[in-house]
Amino acid sequence: MSSSAFKMSTFKPLNIIPDSDSEGEIDDTEEIQIEEALKLYQQALKFHTEGAWDDAQKAYKELFQSEIFRLDLEEQVHGRNNNAASSLPLVHYLAYKNRGTFKLDRLKATLPNHDEEKIRSTLTKALEWFATALERDAGDAALWRQSAQLAFILSSARLARFALESALDHETVGADASKEALLLVVGGYQNPGDQLASRHLLKILDMIGDKMSIKNGNYDRLRRTKLNKRFAKLLNPLPWLPEPLAENFKGLSVLIEQFSEKRKVITLTNRTWTEVGKALLEQLGDDNIDVEDVALSPSFDTIQLVLPVYEGEEESRDTTPDGTSPTESGPKSETATADDEADVTMTDASNQLLSTPAGRKRSGSANRKRKSTSMIDISDGRSRLSKRQRDKKAADAAAAEAAAATPERGSKVRQDTQDEKLFNTADECFSPLGLSLGNASTLKALPSADAMDTSDETEKQDKGDLAIEDFKAILQTWDDDKGNVILYGDGIQTPADAAQGMSFLDLEANVPSKPLLSKDEGLRKWARNINTHGLTANQAAFEWLKALCKKEPDNKHKKSRPSVSAGKSSWVKHSWPEPLKSTALTIASKCEDICFNYFKNAEDNLNLRLATEVVNYFTEDDYTNTEFAQTLLELYLDDLAMLERDRTGGDLTSDLEMELKVKRDRVLRWGYLVGDLMHHRPRDKDGQMEEDQLTLRFLWATTVITGFTEDCTREFRLACFEDLKGLLADRPPVDIPNSVIMPEISAARAEREISKLKTVDFFSTIFAVTSSEGEQKNPEDVIDVLEAVLNPCDVLPYDEEEGRLLADIGRFLDGSSTMFKLHLWEKLKAAYEGVKDTAKTLLCTLKCVQILVNELKSRTYLESSQDHRQFVLLRSLRLIQEMVLDVLKLMEAPENIAALSDQELTDSLAANLTVLRIMHCYAFWESAVQKSEIKASDLHSYRIVAVKFRDMLVQGWIIAYQLYEAMLDRGMGADKEDGWDEEDKEEKLTSLLRDLHQELGDRHYCKLHNHSFLKFSFNRLMKFDNRDNDGDLLQIVHCRFHLTLCQDQYYFFDHKTIPEILPRDIALKLLSFIMHQISKKKLLQLGKSDLKTGLDKLLEVLGTPPLTNSRILHNKAQIDAYLKTSLDPLKLFGAMRGRLDISTIEIFGPYREIQQSGLYFTLGKIALYPMKFTKRQTPLKTEEAEAAISMFRYELFVSPDSWEAWYRLAQAFEIQLDENQIWSAEAMNTKSHELTLQERQTILCYMMALSLSVRYADLDDEEEKKTLGELYYDFGTRLYAACRPPMNLQAFKLDGIVRHFSGQMGQGLYTSPPHMELEAETGMRFALNLFQKAIEDPDSEGAENWKNHYMAGKCAGKLREHLCIPCDEILQYYVSAISLTPEQRGDIVFEPHHKLVSQAAKYVFSELMPASEACEIISSSCRFAKGVEPVSTKEEFANYAVEVLKRMKAADKAKWHHRMTHRISRIKKEQLNDIAGARAEFGTIWSHKGEKLAIWKPEFERSGRHYHYAAEYTMYYANLLHSTGERTTMENLCKRIRRVPHVMFRHTDVWAFLFDRYISLIRSSGEVPQVLEDEVFKNITADEFTQLASKLDAYCNNATNGGKDIAANSTLALLREVFELRRLNAGLAKNPAIDVLLTDTYAKLWQELVPGLVEQEKEQQANPMSLKNMMFDSSAAPTPPLQQTTIGPDGMELQIRTKSTKVYHRDLISKATNLCKEMSNQTTVGTAGSGNKVCSPVFETAFGMLKIQKTTDTCLSDDEGGTTSAPTYTPSSLAAQQAANDQLQLDLQLQIQAAENASAAAAAAAAAAYAAHGGQGMPIKQSITLAQQQDETQYGDGDTEMGDVDTDMGETSYAQDRSMVEGDGTHGMDRSMADLSQASSELTPAPSSQNTREIPDSQQDTQEVVMGDE
Repeated sequence: MSSSAFKMSTFKPLNIIPDSDSEGEIDDTEEIQIEEALKLYQQALKFHTEGAWDDAQKAYKELFQSEIFRLDLEEQVHGRNNNAASSLPLVHYLAYKNRGTFKLDRLKATLPNHDEEKIRSTLTKALEWFATALERDAGDAALWRQSAQLAFILSSARLARFALESALDHETVGADASKEALLLVVGGYQNPGDQLASRHLLKILDMIGDKMSIKNGNYDRLRRTKLNKRFAKLLNPLPWLPEPLAENFKGLSVLIEQFSEKRKVITLTNRTWTEVGKALLEQLGDDNIDVEDVALSPSFDTIQLVLPVYEGEEESRDTTPDGTSPTESGPKSETATADDEADVTMTDASNQLLSTPAGRKRSGSANRKRKSTSMIDISDGRSRLSKRQRDKKAADAAAAEAAAATPERGSKVRQDTQDEKLFNTADECFSPLGLSLGNASTLKALPSADAMDTSDETEKQDKGDLAIEDFKAILQTWDDDKGNVILYGDGIQTPADAAQGMSFLDLEANVPSKPLLSKDEGLRKWARNINTHGLTANQAAFEWLKALCKKEPDNKHKKSRPSVSAGKSSWVKHSWPEPLKSTALTIASKCEDICFNYFKNAEDNLNLRLATEVVNYFTEDDYTNTEFAQTLLELYLDDLAMLERDRTGGDLTSDLEMELKVKRDRVLRWGYLVGDLMHHRPRDKDGQMEEDQLTLRFLWATTVITGFTEDCTREFRLACFEDLKGLLADRPPVDIPNSVIMPEISAARAEREISKLKTVDFFSTIFAVTSSEGEQKNPEDVIDVLEAVLNPCDVLPYDEEEGRLLADIGRFLDGSSTMFKLHLWEKLKAAYEGVKDTAKTLLCTLKCVQILVNELKSRTYLESSQDHRQFVLLRSLRLIQEMVLDVLKLMEAPENIAALSDQELTDSLAANLTVLRIMHCYAFWESAVQKSEIKASDLHSYRIVAVKFRDMLVQGWIIAYQLYEAMLDRGMGADKEDGWDEEDKEEKLTSLLRDLHQELGDRHYCKLHNHSFLKFSFNRLMKFDNRDNDGDLLQIVHCRFHLTLCQDQYYFFDHKTIPEILPRDIALKLLSFIMHQISKKKLLQLGKSDLKTGLDKLLEVLGTPPLTNSRILHNKAQIDAYLKTSLDPLKLFGAMRGRLDISTIEIFGPYREIQQSGLYFTLGKIALYPMKFTKRQTPLKTEEAEAAISMFRYELFVSPDSWEAWYRLAQAFEIQLDENQIWSAEAMNTKSHELTLQERQTILCYMMALSLSVRYADLDDEEEKKTLGELYYDFGTRLYAACRPPMNLQAFKLDGIVRHFSGQMGQGLYTSPPHMELEAETGMRFALNLFQKAIEDPDSEGAENWKNHYMAGKCAGKLREHLCIPCDEILQYYVSAISLTPEQRGDIVFEPHHKLVSQAAKYVFSELMPASEACEIISSSCRFAKGVEPVSTKEEFANYAVEVLKRMKAADKAKWHHRMTHRISRIKKEQLNDIAGARAEFGTIWSHKGEKLAIWKPEFERSGRHYHYAAEYTMYYANLLHSTGERTTMENLCKRIRRVPHVMFRHTDVWAFLFDRYISLIRSSGEVPQVLEDEVFKNITADEFTQLASKLDAYCNNATNGGKDIAANSTLALLREVFELRRLNAGLAKNPAIDVLLTDTYAKLWQELVPGLVEQEKEQQANPMSLKNMMFDSSAAPTPPLQQTTIGPDGMELQIRTKSTKVYHRDLISKATNLCKEMSNQTTVGTAGSGNKVCSPVFETAFGMLKIQKTTDTCLSDDEGGTTSAPTYTPSSLAAQQAANDQLQLDLQLQIQAAENASAAAAAAAAAAYAAHGGQGMPIKQSITLAQQQDETQYGDGDTEMGDVDTDMGETSYAQDRSMVEGDGTHGMDRSMADLSQASSELTPAPSSQNTREIPDSQQDTQEVVMGDE
């Protein structure tokens, strides 16, 4: 925008002269003044030339004080009239120029006397004089160059550039020819002045970095040519002034940046006119600024607009259209740049601006494009938006999160046939009612965008559903404006706002037929112009208003792009959104003074032109200005109308009255102004103005204004509208789409206004009643008034006049606007809400929906423009969305729907189906988007609105279903008079729900609106209670709670729902349904089923019975106390009669309801049944049984009289008991007390279940009767097991159970058992009674259960003697059991067969039954007796029984049953006296060399009996082995049984029995006499025993003795066997016979070997030439007898006299155990080294015998097989050394004897080692080391390692297991050392800890023990 536009108001015409002026006087005065000025000028010039600076200064001062310099600028330039030929401008020019030159010359002369600041001030002042001179005459090129040099020296490159460009501009300097013509005159070259100016300009351009301008071709030529030296000095017109450095000049980018920083940058987030207007409003000041107050230099008040650039656009103005911005998200900031036709203002470093005269051309730099990004700083991210906009953005963010929470659908795409399914079902349902949902195919969007074109309105109307096509177009062309309408209600007035002030507002539907204003049409071009001219916020706001409201002529935009108001103003050309209208009105109010002055100046200009009588002075620009003023008048009228609306019906406060008066005055003022402008319009020859649209708008506005005057009557307004009606007849209507008060100017509109004025009184009454302001209105009054208006058919008029009035009102309402109708219905709705009439409230809400839907089918909608239709459609959807929520809430009460009439139901359903069609159109659109057939918008607003559309679809179907359900209940559409059948009605409703869920679920919509559809469907299906709908209900449960139930029966679709937290009330409803589903399945199948998961979820929600409830807590305490009581036999028999009970309280409330539904009981059974009725391969987890117990306890807390719950609790306890008895015997052996408590709890529960069943069991119920039979069997079996091993009546014991009693006769309190203990016979009788009750009913299942007969027979067998039961009767029980056993697929139940044969055999062998009778019974019932010849004698019956049992055993293919084998062996042993046969038969159940019992628990064997049988079988087998003398098998058996204590019951007793049998077997088989120890050692002294025992040890430890294998000695082997047995026992069996056997066996070995050793020694002494005597020095003194010494008081050694003692029993035990241990160690070493390199035999023997071990405690055996620790003694030095030497000599002799056939080198080495120490022996360690070295020379490195010998049991070798040996003598100490220690035990004290050094375990085999002070 040019700055000249702002100067229009100050233009002063030259042809208007005041009357007071005299032309003659003016001429005379002007000439005189000029003459006087010229004299002063000549005088000043003279002083200047002479150098008289002071005089010249004074002369110039007088000159400028003359009158000619006081005139205005225009007068100075042009003179006062055209007739006066004056030289005044020339005088001014010369005066200003020479005064500036004077300043420079004086400065030059006095330059050394001035400082820099003074110089700069002088130069600045001179430049100002030059500028003033050039303003008077711009043709002096030299002066321009001189000014440029001054500006250059002052570091103002911009001013210098401007001056040089002006010098080069020939039009500026006044040349008549063009630049090209001038070049021809001077020969085709530039004149010298231009050449110098060009070169100076090039220098400045280089310094400021303007590269774009330098690219001009002229500058290239200048660079290529050099300036002549004669002219080079002329480049600087002021050479005496120093030029500034290049660093002082800032580059162009820096200047631009500084220029931008001085502006207030307004960054916009949206590129719309509305956003720009709002941004300008925030910047507007409080004081209005006149239009002409334009700052020619940019200051801090100027603004700069930064518009966003959307992705896909180019930032260049030449390529970016000014039309609608693309819909891509993510705008980028852009600073609007200058347009081609716009002048670019420039600023310099000193913030000064030189105005450029209009029309001046610039150099190349004037038209260059400037980068916008360099002018602003967009780094600041702070928002400049208003609070409302920020709140709106926050709402957008929240809605975006909601939209993002809806996941995108998967790749599954619906087919067309599936899309039609719901529509077909809906048509089947709705067609009897005359309604239809339509066809799905018509709602689907076409792939091509051209198919959405709605330009052909006729074709659209033929389709009959224009709203659907409009909705498709909305989706296709989505933008944020559409989103703002439906999201935030932009442009939508509330019904109350639309209806307020009906006395002056139109109530008819305003149907703007104009397209909506595109959000940024022409905005970018306008913004570039604003930024170019550097306007303030007020000026920019005026320009914004002008751009939208003022028409721009068409011819102005032939070359440039059209603006938003090209051809017509946007006010009449477009429909504005409501925010834009509000913003425009606010800006118009803020800038009223600016606007008014603008039009006042225009009016003055018109008056001036009119005064000159110019023909056609009213131009096109004047017409556009007048139309602009009319538009502002219409805006101010709207503002006044809204204020009048606000105060209608309310009290007029003083502030409101003042504001109203101000706005009325403003409207009147502007009316007069527009009237004055209209007065200047051309007229025809009759003086009439043209009646065009502008004239009609002005006349209508004038008529409307009259309504706001206080003295205007209604008759006058009626007359005005009558005149307008006649004037507008036969004229096309004039649309003003954005005006609220006058949207249309037509005859019909005038008629409407006339009708409104006639009915204004009645409607004033309505508004007075319905107004929400002021005092509270009575709802009943509102209802009376509005019911008469809205439902005239229901009101009878009082008279004919009132009837006509009501008819007129009805016709008026029919044509009134939709918003006015909504307002009336909403007021009626609010009144009904006030009187709590919810039914009428629902009716009003449904009527509002119908009004909005009917608008979409109205004529006005069909005839309006597409933009308006889309706005109306979006507005309707937004309002319907708000109403739908109210409808859903009101429909929750069925009575509200019941109050609707049939017609109201039909109308409501029809309107709802219309909305559903629109919403289904979106659903199909979304499907097309997912198929990639159509591309949806990526805008944020679209995603938010999409969520709302989905919600509306779900909500609409819920409403439609309820309306349809109500219509079916009334029988509407039924063929029968009595309505619909219940089955047909239910089928229709369920089919609609089913297809609807499938349709919504496949689209993932069923989760929307907080699962409202799922909740609604769940309630409806639960109400139907039809099992055919189970699949639909389960799908709903799956979608809503993610509970997948009955997955094996139904297929569930994944609808991508979000699981909802299961509420308690829904869980209660769901409980009965799940329990019904469970009833169709077997409980064993539910353990891992989804139904179990569902029950767990219900339990989590519903919870367990809380202990905070006092009644539940009481029941729990009573039950816990009962389970801790003892077993009273009286109570046991009382339970049989139903007399057992505990004191409990009945429970009521929700937990009672949960219990009655069976939740706790069913969960308990689901946990119990897999444990009870399935075979298990692994132990149970503790929590599995605990879970079942907990559930049954919860059941009993609420219902303690439930006998079945007690029964199942007993089974759960029994499972815990069985679990401790099945997998191991450890609990039975070590935790018998815990098992007793568990069995006691089990029996107590059985007792209570039995007692309650007598009272409460329903014997007519077959299922309950069956359960009762199971109770009898289980209880009887448990009692039988409690009376038999392994429990053996432990549960009935009263150990530690006492009770306090009050004694008589002064006895006082005493304690005693509370009752008698139950005897075994009593327990058996009770169990027999239970089994008999189970089989007493022949038709019951208990009678058909073979187990009852079988157990009854066993009980009867045990009670035969007690109750005198006949034997045949007992056997008959087994016969019955055999007949009832299910023998299928080869599975045979052996138990009754075996029991029949074994029991019969007992009776026959006991002569209680003849053999023939027994054979007859067996043959007739036992299948295994077929073909076996019956016998008649007892002896023959044994073979008969054995044969039958063998057949039975052979039939057991799996070898699970072991009782037949045991019975056969027993018969052979006891009846046939065949011990070997019994041993052979019974050995078949023993494996792994006869020591492992290979039996398993059969299926029907009681828990724990397996380990009892194992114990019995082991002892029986031991007897058989003892009888047969199988010592090896007995040894293996003992090893196995000792190591596995948990494989049999009472393991300790079994081991003691085996231990005794094995000892007896060893003594008898080894022929070891009793008390042999006394006979052998009674005459041997202890010393002799020690010496001879050492020889015996050495002999036994030697592998070969003179060619004899000592290992083959049977007595030695027997001794070792006894030793191993003793060590194996480890004190477990306290039997002293093992020690006696050990000493007796040692005595026998002594008898066999010691005499021979003594004789051998004598022979060696008799033959001195033997090799042995030659090796050892025979001359050496004989070994002195061992002397014991002690230390005297003075430290000297003293000999102690010893006396002979007898050999004790413990000495024998010690010697025997040491001998066996050494032999075991030797065997172990040899075994361990067998795998390594072979060692020298000499070294191997020496290493085995001479191994030194550290001193350890000596363990002596006591008589009971235990161990006692003997004190440790250290021998004195002399005695120890002597004993060591003797022992060493003996050992080496034995080595040499054993190594005669070995290496000679090794033998010689050993002998040399002995001789080297003088016969005194060398240290053992050195001897062994030497032997090793010699041996390694021949054999190499032959290290051996000790290894463990694994037995066949997989256990650690007995030889290595030192920890289990007790009473076995010394450990790890040489025998001689031990004997020596024992001999000196009474004399030598034990060493202190500091004299004994511990040796690490790794060195024990080779480390020498250091004792004493060695």
